[in-house]
Amino acid sequence: MTCDDATIASHLAASLPSMRWFADKGAGIAGVSLYDRASLPRETAAEIAIADVQLAGGDPSSDARRYVLMIDAAGDDAIATPAVARWLLDLVLSGRSLPGRGGQFVGHATGHSPQAASVVPTAPITVSAIGGDASNTSLVVRCGSTGWIIKLFRRCRAGVQPEVEIGEFFSAASPWQDTPRLCGWLEYLPADDHFAATSTAIATVHEFAPGYTTGWDRLVGLLTAGDGLAGHSGDEVLAIVASLGRATARMHRAFSARPDIPAFAPESATPVGRQAAALRMREHAQGVFALIESRLPQMEPTMAGRLAAVLDARSRLVSHFERLPSIALDCDNIRVHGDYHLGQVLVAEHESQLLVAEQGNVLVIDFEGEPGRTLAERREKTAAAKDVAGMCRSFDYLLRHVAKSSTRPYAAADLARLEACYLDAYREGAAGQPWWPADRDAADALLALFKLDKAIYEMAYEVNNRPDWIDVPLAAIEEAMATVARSHA
Repeated sequence: MTCDDATIASHLAASLPSMRWFADKGAGIAGVSLYDRASLPRETAAEIAIADVQLAGGDPSSDARRYVLMIDAAGDDAIATPAVARWLLDLVLSGRSLPGRGGQFVGHATGHSPQAASVVPTAPITVSAIGGDASNTSLVVRCGSTGWIIKLFRRCRAGVQPEVEIGEFFSAASPWQDTPRLCGWLEYLPADDHFAATSTAIATVHEFAPGYTTGWDRLVGLLTAGDGLAGHSGDEVLAIVASLGRATARMHRAFSARPDIPAFAPESATPVGRQAAALRMREHAQGVFALIESRLPQMEPTMAGRLAAVLDARSRLVSHFERLPSIALDCDNIRVHGDYHLGQVLVAEHESQLLVAEQGNVLVIDFEGEPGRTLAERREKTAAAKDVAGMCRSFDYLLRHVAKSSTRPYAAADLARLEACYLDAYREGAAGQPWWPADRDAADALLALFKLDKAIYEMAYEVNNRPDWIDVPLAAIEEAMATVARSHA
């Protein structure tokens, strides 16, 4: 490639706001600089670049966002081309490295990696993008009868990446089989790096699971084509939802099964720990409300009015999290998925009578955690209710999406039915486990707080990425506002 840094940086400054995975669309770009770049083999006609993006109004010395890109000669995204995907697979699965101008791109293969030298370089491959509505880029790469999922972490964050840590755990230290195995990952070591803690995982390679589709796509199809939750399609929807509930409990059992591994050992939920968790929820909510306030002038009048009402009630909403330390909990904190929703589960493509919660019918993917959280936050042990709340919130998104895309109206009763089906199945699998409250009222209270925390997180995500979807978490927050108001009446 012949373009100089300034030309590439200028092109990126103009094109990044249109990229679905770019996380700072609403903030504006003050400038882009290339931290590092390395040419890939000639046949790819591409290179890998690490770009620092300075946001408008940010502190140039500390507020840059670092992104990883695979770009062609014009500076356009090239990750989905077969030649680039082949190169990335080869580098990771062979454990080789590529020097940059200062740093280094290093491949790491796990014990589940195929022999890259005998598979990837010679056989033809096909590449297709999946999960386009996401903060990263994921590809299905097929090579004969073998397939992989490549996931490129667009935002570079130094430290231990949960996707890699959890992938290694389930590959080497757990008998749980309901997740595609991690084959390897790509790491970037900055030029000034002397300690592993400052390295960055920028891509992962997992096994591809043929014969599955996401829970989201499967349920959207059933609800759109059928009679909602009535009739045969409704029975199939509920069978899948129950299967998800039991699969979630199996996942949490696996997360808590190795007390001998410090990063995964369950921990008692102490009063001090609950107070710290409540403080984090309050601080997170306050940050999101500040974001909403800054974007209010850009909103259309009706939405701005609803958001202004939320801001007026922010003190009471934030204080709602103060209930957490007082809930009579008797459960452990564990490692969790962290960003659990219908797009993060795969369901087998067969009839409903076969979807009865046996192992292998549901696979869980993408253990990266919420992209808007720090790596340290994503790795914290917390209540299993975080994942359960995430899936319940996903059912709300599901029903509202179906209402938006069809003539079927949104019904709160349908949401209640999906949640009840999921929770009944989950409780069955979690019964007697030290990470789920034995007291039903305590479990419900805990779940309500995590659902509110998730809705507030969703609000920030939608404000930054999908303004047309703000009304989904907003409706949940408004419902919480009404609950808080009744409790203060």
